[in-house]
Amino acid sequence: MCAVQGRAQKYNPNINEALSGINDPVQLVRQFESFGTKSPGSTEKFHTARWIIDQYQQLGYDSIRLDSFLDAGTMVRNIVVTKTGLDSSYIVVCGHYDTRNGPGASDNGSGVAAIIETARVVKDLNTIRGVQFIHFDKEEDGFVGSDYHVKQVIGQQFDSNLYLVLNIDQIGGSKGQPGNDQITCERDEDNNISSNNAPSWLITDTIANLSKLYTTLKPEIEKAFLSDYIPFELEGYVITGLYQSASDVFGHSAADTLENMDTVSFKQAVRLTVASTIHFAQVDKFISVEGGDLNVFALYPNPTHSTLHIRSHDVAVSVVIRDITGRILLQQHPLENNMDITLNGFRAGNYLVSLSFKNGYEATKRLVILK
Repeated sequence: MCAVQGRAQKYNPNINEALSGINDPVQLVRQFESFGTKSPGSTEKFHTARWIIDQYQQLGYDSIRLDSFLDAGTMVRNIVVTKTGLDSSYIVVCGHYDTRNGPGASDNGSGVAAIIETARVVKDLNTIRGVQFIHFDKEEDGFVGSDYHVKQVIGQQFDSNLYLVLNIDQIGGSKGQPGNDQITCERDEDNNISSNNAPSWLITDTIANLSKLYTTLKPEIEKAFLSDYIPFELEGYVITGLYQSASDVFGHSAADTLENMDTVSFKQAVRLTVASTIHFAQVDKFISVEGGDLNVFALYPNPTHSTLHIRSHDVAVSVVIRDITGRILLQQHPLENNMDITLNGFRAGNYLVSLSFKNGYEATKRLVILK
């Protein structure tokens, strides 16, 4: 499966152009740090929440929700900002904003800044999937905010429209420590629910490839643990995450400041956050497709609802339909150069249709399925 992903993904100048529009996220971390320690029930944390909401209001988002509830006698506030897509599926880009024993520039002002900046870059892009930008409260006390969101907001019934949870937690690096030229890409290795492991591995491999394509950071793949993706993972959702590879020598202390962050690696990690969001939200003109002469076969209707007609000049050895991450969903070996495929069970979204021929030639086209 990883090899398939490697063939399907390549450098896309449109994505790089979008990344060139990133503002300096260090300024967001500096503002986040200025509020002080964001401990449970503190006025500092309340003011930080108001500041986060204000950032999205200034960006022009009109779907901003503050989910508040009591936990252990203190008010918990999750901030949920929604960007609608062209279909009902969506991804979650999340991270926490509470801190422990210090201002939390890296843990997790860096994640907060990356999410806000990602929301700014994709604000006016047409995405196939929707995006929810969520800032969770009380992560430091056992994922209280994210657990509430999964169990109370999403609810007990599994939400099949939630394609992916991308968690951004502590990507600021540690000044002077080895590993600032790397980024940890986290995948699901917990087998309590194993059905979400394989897609998590494939998606995390994709993020590692995006890091190689669009940043200077060398990706490392590790097990996901101890952050806000855990409540999602335990309910069977597909999760992945970004975390700094440099040793955490300043975390959970007054020394977790912007001065002690590696801002060079941090800016690169923000690029990876934006690139990953663009890729998985499926910005139409940014979808990369391999192949040579696309006139070698035709797809119609495209977009389609339920039936696909394929017409090719020669009889194909195989027809493969993949989702945008490269996962094979259907493979057939046609007997003639005209074939019809019923797309029952396929969700709305973008797909890649590849035809292979006896001479070794392969061509790929993008297919849009509407529901």
